Amino acid sequence: MKELLLISRAVRGDRDALEQLVRLYYEKIYNYIFLRVCDRTLAEDLTQDVFVKLTKNIHSYVPTASFSAYLYRIAHNRVVDYYRTAKPSEEIPETKAAPDKLASVDAKLDVYAVLSALPPEQRECIILYYLQELTYREISQILDIPIPTAKSRVQRGLAASKKMMEEKT
Repeated sequence: MKELLLISRAVRGDRDALEQLVRLYYEKIYNYIFLRVCDRTLAEDLTQDVFVKLTKNIHSYVPTASFSAYLYRIAHNRVVDYYRTAKPSEEIPETKAAPDKLASVDAKLDVYAVLSALPPEQRECIILYYLQELTYREISQILDIPIPTAKSRVQRGLAASKKMMEEKT
């Protein structure tokens, strides 16, 4: 409920409410972007870009979609734009999990390897669903895909991940 009030106030131009929203979402958006670019400095820069865009366009937010989906969509588009304008020789790095998400080093390495081996569409959905804890509806809004597609990508990615983990043991 407090979030809805902050959003409403921010849309009407309340800078304090907007700052509170930034504080509320900054770490989540940073972690999401870091998982995509695997570079802390670049992730910080892109995260800043996301919140600058939010600040400029908060008035265009329509409350029919969840605010987090709206914000993740901005982040997704910013990462896509970054890779679109990156030098052709730069490849999208393999996805890595945020350092504070997993307990042991071995588990982190296993997750890195499994995520890296997944197709990009499945990897993106797995990150959003399991690491960012978003719903299928939010994923569909962020990636502009139907809800069943988001669900099937998560399920296929999970099945492929399980298969890879079983093969390792």
